Formats: sequence, C-alpha cells, structure tokens
Amino acid sequence: MKKIALIEDRYSRQRNFLEQNDINLDEYEEILENFINEKADNLLENIINDSFNLQEFDIVICHKSVENNTVILGNLKDYCKKHQKILVLFSGGISVNYYNNSELELLELNSKIFYSKNLVLFLEAVKADNEDIMMLCYGEKWQQNIVANVFEKTNKLINKIDDKVVYLKFANFVDIKKLDKIDYCFYNLEIENNRTSKSEIEKFRDSLLSYFKKNEPSKKSKNAIKIHHNNVIDIEFYADIEFDSTDDIDTYISKIIINELGSKEFDTIFIKDNLSSNYLELYGLRVAYHIRLSSELGDKRFAPIVIISDFDEATLNRFTHEANILFTEGIYLCKNTKEDIQNYQSLELKGVSNYDMFLSKIEVSPPRDTSGSHGIANKWSIYRWANFLGAKSEAIDKNKDEIENQLYFKYLKALHKHQDNKLKDIIKSTKEGKVLLIDDEWDKGWKDILSQTLTKEYLEFSAFEYDFKDKSNFNLIVQLNYKELKEQVAQSDVVILDLRLIEQDHENDNIENYSGVKILQKIHEINAGIQVIMLTATSKSTILEKLYEKKILGYVKKEHPEDKSIDTIENINKFVSLVDKGLERKYLKEVYIIQKRLLNILSDDIFEQYELQKELYEFYWLRLKNESKYIFDIMDSDTENKFAYAMLSIASSLESILSIFLKERQYDNIFWDKEEYGSKKLEDKLNKLLSKLGSCETYDFYLLIKRRNDYLHANENYEPVSSENITKWFYLLEKVINNIKLPPNYLPYVKKEGKHHNFHKNKDS
Repeated sequence: MKKIALIEDRYSRQRNFLEQNDINLDEYEEILENFINEKADNLLENIINDSFNLQEFDIVICHKSVENNTVILGNLKDYCKKHQKILVLFSGGISVNYYNNSELELLELNSKIFYSKNLVLFLEAVKADNEDIMMLCYGEKWQQNIVANVFEKTNKLINKIDDKVVYLKFANFVDIKKLDKIDYCFYNLEIENNRTSKSEIEKFRDSLLSYFKKNEPSKKSKNAIKIHHNNVIDIEFYADIEFDSTDDIDTYISKIIINELGSKEFDTIFIKDNLSSNYLELYGLRVAYHIRLSSELGDKRFAPIVIISDFDEATLNRFTHEANILFTEGIYLCKNTKEDIQNYQSLELKGVSNYDMFLSKIEVSPPRDTSGSHGIANKWSIYRWANFLGAKSEAIDKNKDEIENQLYFKYLKALHKHQDNKLKDIIKSTKEGKVLLIDDEWDKGWKDILSQTLTKEYLEFSAFEYDFKDKSNFNLIVQLNYKELKEQVAQSDVVILDLRLIEQDHENDNIENYSGVKILQKIHEINAGIQVIMLTATSKSTILEKLYEKKILGYVKKEHPEDKSIDTIENINKFVSLVDKGLERKYLKEVYIIQKRLLNILSDDIFEQYELQKELYEFYWLRLKNESKYIFDIMDSDTENKFAYAMLSIASSLESILSIFLKERQYDNIFWDKEEYGSKKLEDKLNKLLSKLGSCETYDFYLLIKRRNDYLHANENYEPVSSENITKWFYLLEKVINNIKLPPNYLPYVKKEGKHHNFHKNKDS
C-alpha cells in the first residue's frame, strides 16, 4: 500500500477546507502523514537545508506557495525525480490544472479543488491500490473528464485558427500530455516544420469523440434538457423548455426559466443561442449567464451548458460581448445539426469546477434602464444593508425582488459572496436623541432600513417624506422655509442628508450647486449645532474632501458596485458610529442657541443705562462680544482641550463684566455706583453685582471658578470639564447679561456722608 506525505504550512486554511467538505484526515493515518504546524516547519527547514528523507513515501503533496518556495520546490523536485516519487503541488493561485511526466510525474492544482471530495476519493483509491493522481483534479470519472477537458479546448482552438498552428502551442493549450494517462489510441497528428493543420486537429478531435462513443453510453434519453424557441433540429431530449420572450427578459428568465430548471433533474443543458424572432438578440447567451449566477439553483448552476448555434465563437463575439461566456469552463458550442447535437449528447461533459475562476472571466454590464450610477448605488446599498440587518418592509422587498431578478445584480451578489462570509459584528446605537433623514430615495427602503438600524428606546427617527422627482433647488429651499419642515429640522439632533437629491445634481460636478449642499447651508442657518452626516454615492476624492469644508460630521458612501474598497458591515458600523457621535454632540445645538441670543443682546449697548463712561467700558464690551462669539466654534472643533478652552472663555467673559462695573483696590473693591465691597472672590463679586441689579437669586459660580483655577495652575486634583458643564456655565453667563440688560429691581446705591470715591472720572472734572 502506498504512503503519502502531505506538507501544509497553513493549517487554518486546511482546517477550514476540511470542515466545509466534512473530511476527516485522521481516518487515513495508515496511508497519510499530515505535516502541519511545528511538524511542517521542521520538515520545511530540513528541505531548505537539503537534509530531509522522504523515502517511506510514494507520493509527496506540498503547498506550492510555501515561504522560501523557490528553494523548497527545487529540492523537492530534484528529490522526487531522483527517487521516482510522484509530486503534487497545490495553491490558491493556480487557476489551470497542470500535468507533466517528462522528468517526474508532477501535478499542480488549485487548493480548493485539492481539498474537495476528490481527496477522499483519491485516498480511498490508494487504500484499494487503484489510485491515479488525476482523481484529485477530475474525480471518479477522471479519464472521461480528462478527455472531455482536452475535447473542450480543442474545439475552442479549431474555431480560432484558419489553417495551421504551431504544434507545441496547440499541445500546451489543450494539455495533450494528460492523454498519456488514458489507455486509448488517440489520433497522432502529422507535424510538418513544427506546425500542424486545422484538418489534422479536426481528426484528433474526432478521435476524442470516438473514445466517448466506445466508453460511454448515450445520455440523450437520460437527463439532457433543452431550452429553445422551436428553432432546434428535432432530436429527442429528456426534457425541454420553450422560451417565450417578453419585454422584461431578466424577470422572465428568473421567474420562469430558472424556476423551471430548479424543478427538474438534469446533468447537461442545451440552449439555442437565439430565443426570439430577432436572431441577434441572442437571449440564449443571457440565459446561460442567469443559470451560472442564480444561487437558488444550487449545484445545478455548475452543470455543463451546450450553446447550439449556426455561428462560431468569433462571430458570436462580434454580435455581443455576452459571447465571452463561451470562453469559460463548462460552456460548449455546438452546431445546429443532428450529428453535432447527438455527439454532444453522448459526451460526459465537464461543468464548472472553479467558480471563482468563472467569475473572474466574465463581466456583466449595468442595465440600461437604471437611473445612472446614483440609481445603481442606491438599489445595491439598500439591498446589501437590508440583507445584513435583516430589515423588512414592502419597499425593501420590492427592491430585493428587482435586484434578484436582474442579471447585473445577480452578478454583483456572486462577486460579493466571499465578503459576505466574513464574521463581523454589527454595532448598535447607544445614544439618545432625534435623527432625521433627508434623501430622495427615502421611500425606496432607506427610511425602513435606517429606522430599524437605529431602533432604540429614547432614540427617535423620522424622514422628510417629500416627492423629490422633477424638483429643483428652489423647490427644496422653499420647503425648508415652511414651518413644518423647519421645525422638523430644528428639533433634530442629527440629520442624515443625501448629497444629490434631484436629477440636475447629476449633470454637473460643481459641489456648490448640489441640492444637498444647499440644504446643508440652510440647516446651519437654522442651527449650526445640528450634526449632519452626508450620504453619497460618489467615490470622487475631490468631492469627498470638499464635503469636510462644509462642516459636516462625516460621510457614509452608498455602495457603488465598482467601489471595491467598501465593506458593507464596516460601512454600517461607520454609519452607526457617526450617528452616536452626532448625538453625543447634540449639546452644540443648545450652545449655538445661547450664543445666538447672547450676540443679539450684546449687539446693543446694554451698559449705557448705568451712567458709565463708554470709552472706559467699550474695550470690555468688545471683548465680551468676541469671547461669546467664539465659544461655539471652540466647542464645535476637534481641539483636544476644547472644553477647557470654552471654560476659560466663559470665565474671561464674566471677568470682563466685572471690569465694567467694579474697580479693584488693594484691600477692597468699589462698584461703579461708589459702593465698596470687601470680598476678593470672583464668585462673591459676581453675586454682589447681580444683587445690586435686583436679582434675588444666588448663582453658583464656584465650580466654574475652581475648575478654571485648577486648570491654569495645573493642579493635580483638576477634574476635566464636560459638555454639560459648559452648557450650564454658558447659560449662566447669558443670565448674568440678561440681568444687566433688564435689571430686575435696580436701585442706585446711595453713599453715606463723609465718604467719597471716584470710579469713572467725569470728563469735565
């Protein structure tokens, strides 16, 4: 009994493949030694140093892309050649099986194919002493599969050449060396000046067909199925489906043809290239794409497909780019003749064995009726987000139905399948507040998706339910001036805003003219503290960079299929994180409102009523206005110590007020109305000023002053300032200024006899 050495330096990859295919290598330990982890590392190091011994093994299997593979593979090949061992190499980067027996028996194949059920078949055959390494590539019927593979490539080459071809080029293209494994006398091509003719290749192809006729029973009455439009030679098939074309071809194929195929058992599908009265529509090729990309068919989608046509590949390719599918694995081209169709019915044709390779060789164009790049991104994003979040609604179901029927979106689903398998957690919102959506596709699923994404107690979500179709920027701005919408925006803490809401946005590249930017400006006029998150389908870096200049919190890209940088779960998590960040910053709304009221009060001279000399208080009045003006900007910045800076600004504003009304002396203070006051504490002086203006309330300035002093003196007991502190202190500053503007019960101080002090000297004195 032969023994096998399997050298795998990536155990996690091996474990995943084995689990997926339910393979237990421990069952074959009598014939297989699995070199993994430290055992693999030690052996590979010995191979590098050329100090290894694999004499007990008849077959050596090794990962081709192992580290230091040049040295390792070189030493392994020399060893296997010297000691007559069979060498098998596997790698995820191998797309085409390679076999050579000129110096040693060598097979190279893809990792996914190697770690398939073919491996179990091979190991069982080794135990029974009737194995062949070709089983690893081609399974139980490996001989028939090899001949079918060579036949497929020969057929494709015949349609590409006019007369003669270099023999070596032909032999390499069709992998003719593999036929050495087959016990059959195939036609020997005549070679002249290293070239062979098309007629010789046709004879060789006929010998391949004769092999099947001799070794395989006819399949024509068993399970070949035909899709036609009453335009195929009358030959018996196991089943047939008549194609009745409609205007919505993709929906018809998905709901009728694919569903019918799903209900039948078959191993081969024959499709007429044209399935309508208009030959050049070539719907048969589109049906082939649908079959390959319809995941609901399961393994049936990998079945061999024979396209029946009156033209060759080159001609069909000139008619339509969809003919590219003819150059993929498992697709065959057959003439619309009785002889050709029967020949293909008799073959054991090979289907798709490497689906990733198939996807890499095709390209499906977006549908013409989709409203441009923006429309595609919206439909795809809605589908992806709803799928990951498990969101359900009538609009979402409608979008899903459209996507799952259209060929282009089936293609996108297949391309993104591996990304979808990544195990990542979707985060949940943790903050409270109100969120508003303004998006022209709100009723297409976005409202339902985002409302379910942000489902949380104390978190309110709503959408601006407006028909954006055929609207202009003027219409939108008018809407923002309406009381209802203005209040909806004003009450929101976070607004999720689409960058391009109207059709004309897609006709220019000037970001200043985009409807979303116009609305953003209006939102900032209503309250600059409202946090805005932009939704955009654009991937243009220049536009994305300019968005940050517009004072947005951030942006989330709607997933355009061509943007390979977007991971759906990461995108959803970015959105939730931005919403939480925006809700965390909702205090800015209150700060902005307080600042707006303050600046409105300070725009008038509220100090002239107290008989103060303007040239002496004007400096502090101006400083007070400037400090109040910049507090919001400080709080809205990303500055690390912004709360501390805002605290200093508020404290400085209060000191400016005292400088207007109070003059400090060495041992005491004197107010503008000549009243003396002994305390030097800032909080006491402020409360004394307010009581003089008639306020019956004692204000708590202590914490503000203490935190300010601790910060300035780098006190180790300093406690960081919070947004709640700043909002409270800013409101306190407003109350002080309101008391100055409208003193509750101001009674001028009457000084006692015998005392006289100058506060602000009269100009005439």
